[in-house]
Amino acid sequence: MSILPLGSRWTPVRSAVLGMVRTTLPADFSAEAQPEVKTWQEVGFARHPDGRSAGRSAYSDAVRRLRPLTSPAVRRSALVVPALVVGLAGVLGGCTSGEALPATTASAGDVPVLQPGRPGEPNATLTGPAATPVTTPSGSATDVGFLEDMIAHHAQALVLVDAVDAFSDTQVGSLASRIRDEQEPEIQAMARTLEGWGEAVPPEATNPRLTDHADHAAMPGMATTAQLTELAQARGPEADRLFLRLMIAHHEGALAMVDGHAVHGTDARVGELADDIVATQSKQIGQMRQMLERLA
Repeated sequence: MSILPLGSRWTPVRSAVLGMVRTTLPADFSAEAQPEVKTWQEVGFARHPDGRSAGRSAYSDAVRRLRPLTSPAVRRSALVVPALVVGLAGVLGGCTSGEALPATTASAGDVPVLQPGRPGEPNATLTGPAATPVTTPSGSATDVGFLEDMIAHHAQALVLVDAVDAFSDTQVGSLASRIRDEQEPEIQAMARTLEGWGEAVPPEATNPRLTDHADHAAMPGMATTAQLTELAQARGPEADRLFLRLMIAHHEGALAMVDGHAVHGTDARVGELADDIVATQSKQIGQMRQMLERLA
């Protein structure tokens, strides 16, 4: 069954969409003029120098190149080819024979969206309002509180990294650098969101050392002032091991905060940030546990 609409008045639309698909094919795909293609299958089979089997391989390669689009950063998004066809039809309408094109409308919520589950949990298919991203001009109390707390939480992660004078293990040192490189931009993104909502930004967003560890003692995973002092005084492998123990607890605290936000959070951007935190920090917890076992 053909996915693209057929008929002479749809030719400009079909050609434009197929042109986008062809750009994903390998470099050895023939550059000569292609015959009119009426199905997706023919995109891979038409005029490929190695025949149908090579064409199938080329089409499979093109599909595989779309897999990065399923990363956590875009897990709430969907690629909707029919919507693209409708949009191009409106733009290219003046190039048709003059017949009126059929009007087609669809809201974002009409398209099912696959939301990947967390590790060990099943995926979920969202439809209707649940499939439509929601961004708000002002944040709910839950979203605002989550961003404020997570800024302070991220800030202490940077303090933990800075507390170690020198890591003796190269893997631990590399992980600490990655944590800094990931969480600094997240702090700035959370601060911009709060500013856009007209909310006050915690001072830790500009200087992580302004974190009052006593005030945030009830926050999950936060190290105490005594633990930070002990880490700053540790040297060699002991510093590596203590850093790993404190950062594992810190990451686990962040995951607990995300779980608490998921119950009442409403803003799509905050939800995407929470998903990224879960994906990144869950993986790092596993890595740190392996390092800790090796250094024991």
